[in-house]
Amino acid sequence: MAAYDAIVVGARCAGASLAMLLARRGRRVLALDRTHFPSDTVSTHFLWPRTTAALARWSLLDTLAATGCPTIDTVNMHAGSVAFRGRPEAVDDTAVMYCPRRTVLDKLLVDAAREAGADMREDAMVRDVIRDGDRIIGVRGDGFEERASVVVGADGMNSGIAGAVGAEMVRSHPSLTCGFYAYWSGVPTDGVEFYVRAGRDILVFPTHDGLTCIWVGRANDYWPIYRAYIEGQYLDGLDAGLLERVQRGRRETPFKGTHRLPNFYRNCAGAGWALVGDAAYHRDPLTGMGIGDAFLGAELLAEAIDRGLESDLDAALKVYQETLHEKTAAVFEYTLMSAALKDPEPQARLNRAIAADPDLTQRFMNVLGGSAPFRSLFNARTMGMALRQ
Repeated sequence: MAAYDAIVVGARCAGASLAMLLARRGRRVLALDRTHFPSDTVSTHFLWPRTTAALARWSLLDTLAATGCPTIDTVNMHAGSVAFRGRPEAVDDTAVMYCPRRTVLDKLLVDAAREAGADMREDAMVRDVIRDGDRIIGVRGDGFEERASVVVGADGMNSGIAGAVGAEMVRSHPSLTCGFYAYWSGVPTDGVEFYVRAGRDILVFPTHDGLTCIWVGRANDYWPIYRAYIEGQYLDGLDAGLLERVQRGRRETPFKGTHRLPNFYRNCAGAGWALVGDAAYHRDPLTGMGIGDAFLGAELLAEAIDRGLESDLDAALKVYQETLHEKTAAVFEYTLMSAALKDPEPQARLNRAIAADPDLTQRFMNVLGGSAPFRSLFNARTMGMALRQ
């Protein structure tokens, strides 16, 4: 008999959430992470209502609120020359939005998993999987070997577990953007601000400790210039009004950035293994949905593993993969379009149509926030009607 029902490699948003959910179902769970928490990581930070609704279901939303993270009440979109604002309607009675530091959020989730009964091991480096024929039955790392009914890779887009099990890419697009962000004091925000211009994207949001996080993205082929002249290119990418606010504030942290933002799906289930979070599916951070997707994957996979351990585990994992792909496909396509950082027709006409129609504006907010299915707005009929206006 395996020592654990599940071993989860990686204990950030997807991995810690999965470990917690399985432990709350009475499953024997081991989660391993090479770092020690609290620990920072590159992140979009943003929690739409569909994401905070998950925290509410898990009885963790009040815990996050108690950390002092400011609430966000307004979403401001600036697409080319078009601007509109609103806020998504509630998802499962939860409408609040946050942009927490990952040092806070990840530690909160790790603590919740440990409290639920999961064996959470930090500073644990996994080196390989253990096989029994074609089946994955455990992992080995620096000074340890452990076995489980299922091994889950929650170790990010460069997943070592994905490589070890030979998980194939089923769809792959190159990185479209690159960018840097930093935390600033003395820079007021109007809720969260999204700017999409030809060749650049900007995200502005309040976070812990009275700071404002500002991301300035560029088209990916701009990376060599951006990396060579970070501060100058960063400030040059800001809109005039935002630049004035930034110049009155003070940068409190070094710049943190990346140009490795691929868009892909991997096969995320097999004989005794699964992938979740960025290991399974990754796309450009422009829409701010990465943490929400991690939580979605954790809930779907927890249900699949729990059900599969009582019946046919491999079949349940296959259903998990199919469901994850189905629930994320439409927003994947929208992200590819938006992250190209272009504003040609018909996208410019679509932005103008959304801004001019309060109903379309609200539907757009609801789609982003998760209170309406993505295809309820982004379908041929609705888009055709909007573009004819």
